[in-house]
Amino acid sequence: MKKLTPIKLALTFAGCFLGAGYVSGQELWQFFGVFGLGGFFGVLAAVVFLFFMAVLLLRLSQDTGIGEVDKLVICWDVKFLRVVMAGLELAFLFGIGTIMAAGVGALLNQLFAVPTWVGCAVFAGVVAMMAMTGLKGLVSAFSVSVPILAAATVVFGVVSVSRSGMAALPTQTFSGTNPMMPVWIIGALTFACYNIFGNFAVLTPFAKFIPDKKTAYLGVGLGASLLLLIALGVMASLCCYPAALDAQLPMLSLACSVSPALGYGYGLLLLLAMFGTSLSAEVAFIDFVCQKSAKLAARRKTAIGAYGVLMFAGSLAGFGDLIGTVYPVFGYLSSVFVVLLVIHWVRHRRAGKSVKTAEKGVIS
Repeated sequence: MKKLTPIKLALTFAGCFLGAGYVSGQELWQFFGVFGLGGFFGVLAAVVFLFFMAVLLLRLSQDTGIGEVDKLVICWDVKFLRVVMAGLELAFLFGIGTIMAAGVGALLNQLFAVPTWVGCAVFAGVVAMMAMTGLKGLVSAFSVSVPILAAATVVFGVVSVSRSGMAALPTQTFSGTNPMMPVWIIGALTFACYNIFGNFAVLTPFAKFIPDKKTAYLGVGLGASLLLLIALGVMASLCCYPAALDAQLPMLSLACSVSPALGYGYGLLLLLAMFGTSLSAEVAFIDFVCQKSAKLAARRKTAIGAYGVLMFAGSLAGFGDLIGTVYPVFGYLSSVFVVLLVIHWVRHRRAGKSVKTAEKGVIS
């Protein structure tokens, strides 16, 4: 694969997070919208956190030359910690794929009355076939889907607010309904931790294709800005039309209520988002296990097929229920490994400064 430009890095970074929950409004509302005005502060805090952690991860991988995510996150040679981290990472990547498949099932059922299990099965098969292309296919998928998603959701938000007026936007901060996320700052940190943890294995392989530090900062910064714009557009729309929140895919319900044609168009956007996120999760999962097992690496296609079958089976649990339970739990668990990544970065920086100080002493 060729070196990444800032634009391609931005689209790849943003695409990693734009799944069914994000673009449909289900995830954004559960983690931010329920807090009213505080939710908007929460979105901003979460995106800033994602920016700094992604840059830290990519720069650390570039500086150290470490491409295995468990070794990149945990600087000590502690096998138990690395095994636990690898297990959680794989479980979460699998969970993301499962949730995306469930989202497609809900989408096709809501739009075309297709049985949920049929939509899940077809989607799992298509993603598995595309996963054969690896990182190159992932960048190509995001280069198409992310710009369309960003433009559509921002326009949707502007139109919704212009029709309903600024009075529809919240002016007070509320407590959350989920006991795992009682206030907006915990919702923001939980959201940011599980998202960055889930994308450790997705983003790390791209580090070697980033030519310099400037590209890393600019690309991730642009990607984070896209995520923020999309989130604000979705949340503003749902604040203006709260009746849509009863649906499994709120933004799709909102689009359909405005116009059937718009509903089908937004459904296509959601499908693109779910496809990109599910593809990134599957590629990262397969790359991770193939790094650890030569036997699986030799049977990569079989491993991809098995992942697809299991993803379909897990997706039958339902979309909204999976988001409300899987994501918060992983948010708490992954916070430990986010801290460990920061510790590795700090130790690396200190070691670099010590070397420079020693070199100056020798020269003097």
